[in-house]
Amino acid sequence: MISIRRRLTLAMLGVFLLAWLLLIGIVFWNARAEIEDLYDDRLSKIAGVITGLAYHELSDEEEPPEKVLQGVFSERLVRLYDGEAAFQLWYRGRLLVRSSAAPQERFSNAPGFASVTLQGTPWRVLQQAHPSGLITVYVAEPMAGRVALVRHVLGELVGPLALALPVLAVLVWMGIRRGLAPLAQTEREIVQRTPAQLTPIPLTQVPQEIHGVVGALNQLLEALQAAMARERRFTAHAAHELRTPLAVLKTQAQLALRADEGAPREHALQQLLQGVDRATRVVSQLLTLTRLDPEATGALRAQVDLRTVATDVVAELAPLAVAKNVELGVDGEGEMPVYGIALGLTILVRNLVDNAIRYSPAGARVDVALSADAHAVHLMVSNQGPGIPPEERTRIFEPFYRPAASPPGGAGLGLTIVQRVATFHEARIHVGADPYGQGTRFTVVFPRQSGHTDQANR
Repeated sequence: MISIRRRLTLAMLGVFLLAWLLLIGIVFWNARAEIEDLYDDRLSKIAGVITGLAYHELSDEEEPPEKVLQGVFSERLVRLYDGEAAFQLWYRGRLLVRSSAAPQERFSNAPGFASVTLQGTPWRVLQQAHPSGLITVYVAEPMAGRVALVRHVLGELVGPLALALPVLAVLVWMGIRRGLAPLAQTEREIVQRTPAQLTPIPLTQVPQEIHGVVGALNQLLEALQAAMARERRFTAHAAHELRTPLAVLKTQAQLALRADEGAPREHALQQLLQGVDRATRVVSQLLTLTRLDPEATGALRAQVDLRTVATDVVAELAPLAVAKNVELGVDGEGEMPVYGIALGLTILVRNLVDNAIRYSPAGARVDVALSADAHAVHLMVSNQGPGIPPEERTRIFEPFYRPAASPPGGAGLGLTIVQRVATFHEARIHVGADPYGQGTRFTVVFPRQSGHTDQANR
């Protein structure tokens, strides 16, 4: 599991440790250079003293150089310098004086400072010659002293780090925990959300860095809350609508059982069949509503000729129109291309035409007309029924709502299905009075090729 607190703690400790190590490296490098200069300066001073003393004595004495230098550099003086460094004094290419730690051969053949290894021990050597060229002095010391001092300095630097790092880790962890407290509060707010508690999360205490995430979650919660509310209303209405025809079916079945043979029983059975048809219609429309899911059916989109769909629906419902003595026709020339789902468009047209026939009196006319322009395809279904009052035209698309003048047998779901199919196809529905007389006209305006463009972009 990914932990932001752990990542931040490790990242900050890593940055602090890296910065500290870099600082230690810089200080160590400078301290080492300073120590090297200090020790080299001491070697240079010792070499200068020995060279100057030897040349001074040789200039003032007429005795042999060996005797003069051996007298000057007595055993006591040699021991005094031997505690500081090892040295050699060469005169005209001959070794005349050396300390006890100095070898018989030359320390180095290179003038100035040099680092050499003698008998497995590293030495720092300074070769210094007098300007006269008669005297050459070698002063050397083991590197162990320098290394020990450098290690001591390094220990003084690393020691506090080893002690401070655990304390720093605790402080960093506590600081990050305090800084992430609003995030933990947001987590508790989210955990408290249940199917019965889907209120949006207040953004006042939400860290700015996750405002976008919580905002999107709030939108999802609001959509889910609205969807669940719709489902609860839909379920309640569906239960009510199904309970009534089932109760009627039971009553009609009981009447049919008690009815005498002949016309009474036949009438009761006819009423029972009509009740079964109504219940079947309600269940069919409920199933249709559940299938109208844009995400599930988006891949089925294709270019559909709306005129062909309307013609097929009119042919399918012609027997119903004939049974009610209603004249049914379709008007429109040429193709009417709409980008969508053929089944959904068929359901939309069928429900509009079916409603128009059911609401029209005998001898009336139902017209299905299609037209198109550069931007849209228009479907118009007109009937000569009782009409819909203006104040009810916005409510007729609500589930299970039926106007007062509705004929028996409906479930109040047909126009709800029409609206959902239209919304799925980005179409608009207009409801108005029939301009040629009494009745209602439904006009559905489909945007031309908009769905095809969207699908292509995806």
